[in-house]
Amino acid sequence: MAFLSVLIALLIEQLKPLGRGSAVYRLRQHLADLASRNFDAGQSRHGVAAWFIAVLLPSLITLAIYLLALHYSLLLALAWNIAVLYFTLGFRQFSHYFTDIQDALNHNDASAARSLLKQWKALDTVDMSTSDITQQTIEHALVSVQRYVLGVFFWFILPIGPAGAVLYRLSDYVAGKWNQADSEASPALRSFAQKAFDLLDWIPARLTASGYAIVGNFEDAVDVWRGYAQLWPNRNTGVMLASAAGAVGIRLGATAGLPPAPPTEPGWTQEGENDPAGSTAEMPGAIPQPAHLRNVVGLVWRSVLLWMLLLAMLSVVSWVN
Repeated sequence: MAFLSVLIALLIEQLKPLGRGSAVYRLRQHLADLASRNFDAGQSRHGVAAWFIAVLLPSLITLAIYLLALHYSLLLALAWNIAVLYFTLGFRQFSHYFTDIQDALNHNDASAARSLLKQWKALDTVDMSTSDITQQTIEHALVSVQRYVLGVFFWFILPIGPAGAVLYRLSDYVAGKWNQADSEASPALRSFAQKAFDLLDWIPARLTASGYAIVGNFEDAVDVWRGYAQLWPNRNTGVMLASAAGAVGIRLGATAGLPPAPPTEPGWTQEGENDPAGSTAEMPGAIPQPAHLRNVVGLVWRSVLLWMLLLAMLSVVSWVN
């Protein structure tokens, strides 16, 4: 049933993409605002309470409905799975930006690509070159694939089913919302929300990185993963992007933000050792160009097909048993 649920939800989402202003999204926002406004008093336990209301409570309700539907009918449970996945899983929730930027770059319209990237991620794109735009687009798209597709996929196939998908997506949402620069959330709430999502994403991120290595250049993916994942402050993001970079042979790191940790692998230079500006690391691989966008799309789809195939095999084994 898990395989059918994912397949049907992805097909429906391709035919009828979910609008950003849907009632479910507005409810998610109102619940997060309600939780932070009424439970966030600045202490750790308040952060836990707010996160429980905004994330765990909807997940438990989703699980209760699933178990009730499963008790009465397998078809009802399947329908509930598909409905939940439609709102939590899918490429079309972010892919239009990627596609439009790709089209603009293919038509040598860097100005339009800068504008689209700014709309998507609110970045200062004025001085970005074509290579910079491409690199930023690839990194943000890969993170979105993880947050909207592969991470949801992992949590859905666990025994808690649709509740896992809701848990992952809401955890990602509140971590981003409460850690925005203009958020009024307390430091305790910001910290707990981010740590909770990092914990939930730890295994999915590494499975995604492994998938990229399997369907791409395995040796280079593993080498870059081991040597350059620490470029990103968030290690979950680091292992995923580093593996993808090695898998397609490109150089990433535009979203790393902070200086890297002290070097542990060849290719690093330390302050005072041919690098007077400080610690830096230059990832191996080609500088991203618009043509690499298609390579990244191929990598993602091969990875998705890999996990779908594995899920189909598990479903067949389950049916046989």
